[in-house]
Amino acid sequence: MATLGTTMTTAGIVRRIDELGRIVIPKEMRRTMHLKEGDEMEILSSGDALTLRKYSSFESVLPIIRSTAKLLSKATDATVLFVDTSAVTVAEGKNRKEYQGLELSDSFANVVRARRTEVLHGDDLKDMFYERDASCAYCVLEPVVVGGDLMGAALMLLDGLPSDIARAYLHFCVELIASALQ
Repeated sequence: MATLGTTMTTAGIVRRIDELGRIVIPKEMRRTMHLKEGDEMEILSSGDALTLRKYSSFESVLPIIRSTAKLLSKATDATVLFVDTSAVTVAEGKNRKEYQGLELSDSFANVVRARRTEVLHGDDLKDMFYERDASCAYCVLEPVVVGGDLMGAALMLLDGLPSDIARAYLHFCVELIASALQ
């Protein structure tokens, strides 16, 4: 998180505001924070300081997502993740602590942005996250789309082949979250 006031003391970088009120975030900071064109940023103010942080569209319904993920995890015996297009927002299940807050790799973020339901296994599971590999045999990805806009995705991480019932549960939960976001 970078704090902007009259100067940026965190990195020592100073930028001017243009005539439209824009400030360019330096390329090095965008790369470090894995910011991509189109990512949403939340702007907070406190006194004479502004704080920028990545925004997750799931934040408005986090309690619903947490309880839904917990119930889905119990019903399917899977680790359940809700991700936006850059990081894990909610993790539930036996391996939840391993995944909470992990950043998605660029290649996996592109899989999420493709907006397709996917069943991933084998080499598809490598490099899902920057910090670690997924510890599962299969991952079912279901995109969360509201009004044509991609909010993120729900993931079920399983040790065995996903059953049709588990996939139907995941789809139902995604529809529930999408309706809560409308």
